[in-house]
This record gives sequence, C-alpha cells and structure tokens, in this order.
Amino acid sequence: MKVHLILFASLLISLLVLGGCGGEKKMEPVPVGEMDAYKDPAIGFHVAYPKGWVVNAQVGRASFYNQPEVDRKFLDPQSAGIPGVEISVRMEKNEDAAGAAKKWRDDRTAEGFILQADQQLTVAGKPATKIPFEAHYDKSNVVWGHRIFIPLDSVLCELSFSGFGDRYAAHAAIFEKVLASFELPKPVEKGRDATLPSESFNEYDAKMFTFLQPENFSYVERPKGKNDIVVGIRGVRQDCNILFDVFAAQGLTLEKVVSQNKGKYKGAVEGKATVAGLPAITLTMSATKDVDRRVYFAVRNDKVIRITMDWYKPQRAEYLAAYDKVISSIKFK
Repeated sequence: MKVHLILFASLLISLLVLGGCGGEKKMEPVPVGEMDAYKDPAIGFHVAYPKGWVVNAQVGRASFYNQPEVDRKFLDPQSAGIPGVEISVRMEKNEDAAGAAKKWRDDRTAEGFILQADQQLTVAGKPATKIPFEAHYDKSNVVWGHRIFIPLDSVLCELSFSGFGDRYAAHAAIFEKVLASFELPKPVEKGRDATLPSESFNEYDAKMFTFLQPENFSYVERPKGKNDIVVGIRGVRQDCNILFDVFAAQGLTLEKVVSQNKGKYKGAVEGKATVAGLPAITLTMSATKDVDRRVYFAVRNDKVIRITMDWYKPQRAEYLAAYDKVISSIKFK
C-alpha cells in the first residue's frame, strides 16, 4: 500500500511540474473578422487590417497592433508592457533593394535571432523573399514572426508579421488575409498630371452609406460638431476636397432645407440632381479665384445629406468627371 501511495504521489508531483513548465493552454486561432482599409497618403500603397486595431502611421510606413500599448512592448521586448501582435508595412528608397533581404538576415544573425531558410513567393504580383524568425530576448519574452522583402528597382517594400509567444501562430489566418490584400502603388500614367483625381477608385464606408473615392484622395480629420456624420477627403491639391456631412432635417422638406441654407452660398446657381436615387438640389458657385464649389443637398429619414465638392477651375472637366463617379457610387445602408 505504501508503495502505491508513493507512486501516486510521484505521479501527482510530475503532473504538477509538467503543468507548471509549459502546460499552459495555448491560444485558440483568432478568426478573420471585419477589416478596415489603409492607404498611404503620399506613396499610395494599400493594405487591409483588422477593424479596431491600433494604427501608427506616417508617410511611407504603417504599423498595426491588436491592442493599445503593444507598440511599446515591441520597442522594448523585455519591458513590462503588453505583449501582442504587430503587422507593419514600409516603403522607402533603397539603392540596394535586391540585397536588402541578405543584409537583414546578416544583421539579425549577428543579434542572435534564429532564422529559417529564405522562402520565395509572389506578393502583389512581384517576386518576394520571406524570412521566418525567432527572437529570444529572455525566457518569458520570445517573438516569432516573418519578414517579407519586395525589391522594386531603387525602392524596397517590407512587410513584417510578428507576435509574442503563441500569439503569432494564433493570428496566422489574419496575417494571410492582410498579405493577400496588399497592393503596391499604381504607376502614374505617363504624361498625365499626377495631381488630378486618380482613374482608380476605392470604396469608403461612412457607416450610413458607402461611396467610391479616387485612390489618390486621402482622409482628412474634420470637426464633427452637432453633425451625425462628417467625412472629408482631399486630393493631391490641398484646395480640392469632398466633404460629406449629415445632420437632422427636423421635419423640413428638401426645398425648405435648401432655402434655409442658401444664404451661406452667395452667388450660387441652383440645379437639380439625384443622390443614390434621392432627389437632390445643387448649389454651384465660386469658392475662391481658382476654385469652384458645388454643394448637394438630399433628405432621407429626416436627415440632411450635404456633399460639398471643391475643384481647381482650370481642370474642371477632369475633376467633375471624377466627382460625378463619386456621386453616382453612393449607396445607403
């Protein structure tokens, strides 16, 4: 009997020891949910990222984190910060873009990273090199990940996917979705004015409605005030903008709404249009010496949808062709 008790106690101790040494429950795979779109405002690359993630961006680079404060942990992996997941994209000039993957491998090897063999793949239609890695900062701070290099003449594009511990493996499906969404900037048509609205369009979700915008227009933060929705986008020229704002109609008809607001638009010429099948009234006027403006008013579910469009006068035809496409693309939810 004593022998059995001793064996049982030994087995129990062994199980406890195993449980405390790596017996932790691994993270379940994180499903791919709703995604948002990011577009670099100057260089023009596109990438999707999980809705609700934190975005740290500047021209030519963008990083996405699964929760706040994770970026600090990646800056100092041995800190007491919050471990998480990072996705980053960077495009910059590099005279040795073709040799960048080897240089990164050499630098990381010198730092003690564990690197796997290079893997060749295609990203956004271009040949690319993928290098999986492990970075063991200490027993409790290990980062797994992979880095992808896309050499483009004298420009290098890098995409990085990494996570602390088993968070990396758990986010594999999200990493694949993000990589598949990545688009390189489209080359500007030779001889075409690069400041004009792009001939390629992306969808923008404004919650109450969606619309297409020229892909070289970027989001501009606008004060919301008492409005329900305010969305501003701007072209390469700073004086060429489109502003959507939605506010309460307070029971007024479309005609009454326009009558109440027309005084704000001196010298405006009134016209008729449709917005997503709704009757609309337009007011067209000169905003400045070089810029014309057109304002659309429509009413739906006791909400006024006002769309203000500014364009450079000497290029009126080109801007209005793009703006007409924006108007015709609007869809209410």
